[in-house]
Amino acid sequence: MTSQDTRPPTPDATAPHEPVIPHNGPLVTEDDVAAVTEALRSGWLASGPRTAALEEAFAERFHPRHATAVSSGTAGLTLALRGAGIGDTGATVAVPTYGCSALLDAVLAAGCTPLVVDVTERTLNLDPGRLDGAGRVDAVIAVHTHGNAADLDALRARTALLVEDCCQSLGGHDERGRPLGGIGDAAVFSFYATKTIAAGEGGVLLQSDPAAFERVRVYQDPAARERYAPRFNYRLADPAAALALSQFRRLDRITAHRRALAAGYTAALPAHVAPPPGAADGQVPYRYCLRAADRAQQRRWIGHLRAAGIRADPLIPARHLLHRQLGLEPGGFPVAERVVDSTVSVPLFAALTERQADRVTAALAGLPA
Repeated sequence: MTSQDTRPPTPDATAPHEPVIPHNGPLVTEDDVAAVTEALRSGWLASGPRTAALEEAFAERFHPRHATAVSSGTAGLTLALRGAGIGDTGATVAVPTYGCSALLDAVLAAGCTPLVVDVTERTLNLDPGRLDGAGRVDAVIAVHTHGNAADLDALRARTALLVEDCCQSLGGHDERGRPLGGIGDAAVFSFYATKTIAAGEGGVLLQSDPAAFERVRVYQDPAARERYAPRFNYRLADPAAALALSQFRRLDRITAHRRALAAGYTAALPAHVAPPPGAADGQVPYRYCLRAADRAQQRRWIGHLRAAGIRADPLIPARHLLHRQLGLEPGGFPVAERVVDSTVSVPLFAALTERQADRVTAALAGLPA
């Protein structure tokens, strides 16, 4: 799933709105350019001091976690499983079916077995109740879908290893005020071009166990070993780390912009349209996804928004649900099957301007029943 694959409305039209949406600025700022330029001029092209500084910044924000910069969120998930010592064991790892296929890629790359699970109606996160009676579950990858906090306490009670997928929730908290990424045994963040921090590629893995952290460091170490063991280069280069670190330093501004956008959208919704979950509890929205009553209403809403020049879409087609990717029977995943016929995603991303947000807000106010 991506966060900026929607075409924003044309910037030449305005409409009254409340509240005012503060502009976050361009996706890549002059400070970002300066940070990358400095990295290039330093001569450090591989992992170096800026990669280390990025790791230190994450470790400080999520203290006492141990941070490792990685080449992607997928790499981080793979290393989270290997660092926990369950790599190449065939261990069962539960993942939500409503999610990116990278979840399957990471589990299989770690030599584990994916257990695809249906999601909850409200948050679209993995449904803990579906794990009851599912047999042995060695690990759970809990995706905070669209920035909505997964039920980590309920999942913790059902598995030995809890990995938070925070690729859509950087800067967010759960209902108890705990930072997402600082609750599970490990957490993974992505810096892909459409994420909250957009460095093109890359990410960070956080771990609570020093021994697991050390195993990941050894796995990433390019130095020769006395005894051969297979490994993979999951490291992050310094120029990309410099860009990620520059954006991470303004994370609070970026997340405030996203919250303000979502608040403006919610204030404009007509009475017959329910706001997305998380809109009122301070979570950082990665997506602004409305839920229609059925496919017919979904099509009406999408048609209405597109007629206003706004690229709205269902987000995930049924064929991309993970259970379908694995050839499993759709009947075992009723919630996810309904979701794809009801979700409507509208633009919400870092570089969205106030004038563009005006157009989205005005169109949302006119959504038909």
